[in-house]
Amino acid sequence: MTIHNSSFTKAAARLIIAAVIASCFCQPARLAAATPEPVGAAKIKPYSRKASAEALKWADKELKRMSLDEKIGQIIAVGLNASYLNQDSEAFKDLRHQIVDNHIGGIILFRGPVYESVMIVNRMQQLAKYPLLISADLEAGPGMRFDDTVNFPWNMAVGATANPEYARRQGELTAREARALGIQQIYAPVADVNNNAANPVINVRSYGEDPVEVAKMVAAFVQGAQRGGVIATAKHFPGHGDTATDSHRGLPEIDVTRDRLNAVELVPFRAAVDAGVGSVMDGHIGLPLIDPTAITPLPRDVKIKAIETDEAGEIVVEKGTMPTTLSPVMNGILRNDLKFEGLIVTDAMSMSGLTLYFTQEEASVRALEAGADLLLKPADTEAAIRGVRNAVKQGRLTEKRIDVSVLKD
Repeated sequence: MTIHNSSFTKAAARLIIAAVIASCFCQPARLAAATPEPVGAAKIKPYSRKASAEALKWADKELKRMSLDEKIGQIIAVGLNASYLNQDSEAFKDLRHQIVDNHIGGIILFRGPVYESVMIVNRMQQLAKYPLLISADLEAGPGMRFDDTVNFPWNMAVGATANPEYARRQGELTAREARALGIQQIYAPVADVNNNAANPVINVRSYGEDPVEVAKMVAAFVQGAQRGGVIATAKHFPGHGDTATDSHRGLPEIDVTRDRLNAVELVPFRAAVDAGVGSVMDGHIGLPLIDPTAITPLPRDVKIKAIETDEAGEIVVEKGTMPTTLSPVMNGILRNDLKFEGLIVTDAMSMSGLTLYFTQEEASVRALEAGADLLLKPADTEAAIRGVRNAVKQGRLTEKRIDVSVLKD
């Protein structure tokens, strides 16, 4: 639709957007409030980044019983496009192998129908020795990943209302739907500031271009989601907004100073941390003026085949710099300057922003050296496990370092 009337102002646009948002977030909340809970229904406890004494006691006890391989498995999450899986199928056998033999700690759900998704999650929870951490990208509500569920407006529409209450409700309703699906962690909210019109991957996923306004929305979403009992995840640290490359296809760089980073990209992440966010996702993003460590593409005979794109779609930068995912410098900013003590998760390890430059063995070790706690969706799970195991045996990583992340997961 093209608007020709010059009197159609930004304020008027906001009123229209607010009305649409209200129809999505207000009515379900009223209906839910008017619907009595089933007798004996379990109350959902708000998520707190600070674990209870009881939880810590259980975790410490279980940690002492774990073998090294069990510990390594717990810091890895595999991806799953849920569908009906016959128990004799290779797909089911492979997933069972990851859960039973590799002791994988989590599953991230991608596109699939509700019934099949819940059934396979429940089946895997039954097979797992330790409870699985189930997660999903629900930036725009459950409809972003699950068939026949509700799609919320993209974050940019929510941000256009300039009303953080809508973001809070967005988080709260997303949490409610996630818990109904057996999901405990959501990879949302997007905390990126959309300040580059050429950005091919963030755009409407961001709440907007003003870091202060984005911060308000991010903090509100975190509060609503975690009050609803899920772990919220602010992404993609330190900010994927001012990039012109999709990290699924190649390694983007943000060529900015630390002062600029503080003034723009880090503002929403600080707000998320201050709001008590439980998790932060590192992006495959280089920052040459902050961590200039040089990296070069792998030889063609060593690099794995492209997974998140096709071979022709990969964007190769011959002289890149260390991605945040593997950067002790960048994760040091998150831990030491932003004072974040929660769970650091990598963006998908299968993305070309990482696989162009590092094997899965090396990337997994470097991510842990840099401070990550959860390795998300390796391109080769066996290689990731093998790399970390060998690093511990050779003294490059200590078992105590693995323990730190296992306790957080």
